[in-house]
Amino acid sequence: MEFMFDTSPPHRLILGVISSMFFWFAYYNILCLKSPSRSYEWHCRVVTLTHAVIITGMSFVFGVYFNPWLFTDPGGPNTVYEVLTLMLCLGYFLFDFGWCLWFWGQESHLMLLHHVLSIVAMVVSLSWGISGTEVNAAIFGSEISNPLLQFRWFMRETGHSGTWYYEVNDFLFVATFFFCRTCLGTYLLYTHYFNPKPTKFFRMGGMGMYLVSWCFMIGIFRFAFYKYSKMYRNWKKKSAIVNGNTIPQNGVNGTSKVGVKQRKLVSNGDLGTTSG
Repeated sequence: MEFMFDTSPPHRLILGVISSMFFWFAYYNILCLKSPSRSYEWHCRVVTLTHAVIITGMSFVFGVYFNPWLFTDPGGPNTVYEVLTLMLCLGYFLFDFGWCLWFWGQESHLMLLHHVLSIVAMVVSLSWGISGTEVNAAIFGSEISNPLLQFRWFMRETGHSGTWYYEVNDFLFVATFFFCRTCLGTYLLYTHYFNPKPTKFFRMGGMGMYLVSWCFMIGIFRFAFYKYSKMYRNWKKKSAIVNGNTIPQNGVNGTSKVGVKQRKLVSNGDLGTTSG
């Protein structure tokens, strides 16, 4: 049975977005009052984590599962479920964008651009009453990796970096971000751009969001390459010692080029270090 709620009048949409924004703002202030010893960024990230978990589920259920197939039927009229998801998400983005402006310098300019593009897309979709399907799909692809990113920050803040679950979280974040934003995102942009139903605004907006995602992806690629190449080098060094490739003490017979190289590594303090 469909949930009956008329969201077509503009004042209902505005009231819904304002209510959502004040809900996230109130939630943030409650966290600040209950745990004053924590930083403002800590509380903001708790709000971000809560939003990411809720909105990922809503955007998937209301924007993908109970909707026309997003790869073949974009640009249609918004359903009530899409509208509710967009209002809740838009309220959060307005709160978070305001927080970023108030605490200027906490987020990069690229993240601020991502917020602006997201806000504009949701405002236009709600105002025109169309393209909720693909906007919700973009929200799902953007937010599904966000909880892993927040877990990573919390673990680093509480001294759990370097643990096995920290490393698993890092790997899942990189893999999820790559698959959803690069693989699925590319296919969604292709099907959306060459579909005659979406307006030119949403086609160009989708292209903008895709380019921003690739800017994030390049940074993550660089991080992953540095991290895992360093872990591999350290593993190779430790494996060489475990397998009996010990370093001659006095340079006696049998010293090879590998042994010379290893002595240099030891003298530089590189052998046996762990990845940070």
